[in-house]
Amino acid sequence: MSDYSDHQVECIVKLGGRAITHKERHETANTEAIQSAGALFSDTGIGKFIAVHGAGSFGHFEAKKYGVATGYRNSDGLTSPVKQVQMGLCKTRLSVTKLNHLLVSEFVQQGIPAVGMSPFNSYITNSKDSFKHADLDVLSQSIDEGYLPVLHGDAVLDQATGCSILGGDPLIEKLCCHFKPKRVVFLTDVNGIYDRPPDQQGANHIPQITVNQDGHIATTLATSMSDHDVTGGIMGKIDCACRIVKHSKGRTKVFIGKLESTYSKDLVRNGVSKPELVTEICYQ
Repeated sequence: MSDYSDHQVECIVKLGGRAITHKERHETANTEAIQSAGALFSDTGIGKFIAVHGAGSFGHFEAKKYGVATGYRNSDGLTSPVKQVQMGLCKTRLSVTKLNHLLVSEFVQQGIPAVGMSPFNSYITNSKDSFKHADLDVLSQSIDEGYLPVLHGDAVLDQATGCSILGGDPLIEKLCCHFKPKRVVFLTDVNGIYDRPPDQQGANHIPQITVNQDGHIATTLATSMSDHDVTGGIMGKIDCACRIVKHSKGRTKVFIGKLESTYSKDLVRNGVSKPELVTEICYQ
């Protein structure tokens, strides 16, 4: 594993589930947004990229209904009916892989050599918050051969609880530790981060969030999250972004912006930000 002076990947891009789906309507993709996502990666032969997408309205409902995130056992034994949670994992994966197929199909149609990759095949967590196993050989080889890997939040096996949810944001955090990207760009359905939910009156855009060496941020934020979201919502995204910046000591740049915008392609491809519209997570 190399240090951050040797970036193995140009950019890791997170396509937010709220941006590429209609999150309150079960398994409803945002077709125009998915087309916009494909346009980000056209002619990317000049660099190496990884795309990771959230589940949005694909998978979250099933995971919530069956308790997939908490699994079916703890140190004292079984906590939920095994068969029920196992079927929940299967239904969650059926749903999220549908969305992955939709994205990869659109990318390929646009001439992008995209390949879908499911974390279930490569990752095993341990008590949800840590990783017992991560096999990145196929992913690394795919990037070296010129493919665009398209990963997604997924239901995975867990050594302690039987199964858990590996969200797209913690997955990106793990990928950053290995690939040392020049930048990570989180693309959502709004222009960066606001001091309160952006649909509330008086919400102000935050151009920069500074992370101290201890990982804390000074900015006060009030956020909202969908009832069926099992991956932490916007605060989980911000916490993840802050950890990436802290771990890299600022050598991986992190931006949060809007997918369907005039600036998103330049942000992904060249790291060119618009402070009035994009939020940058900075290291102090």
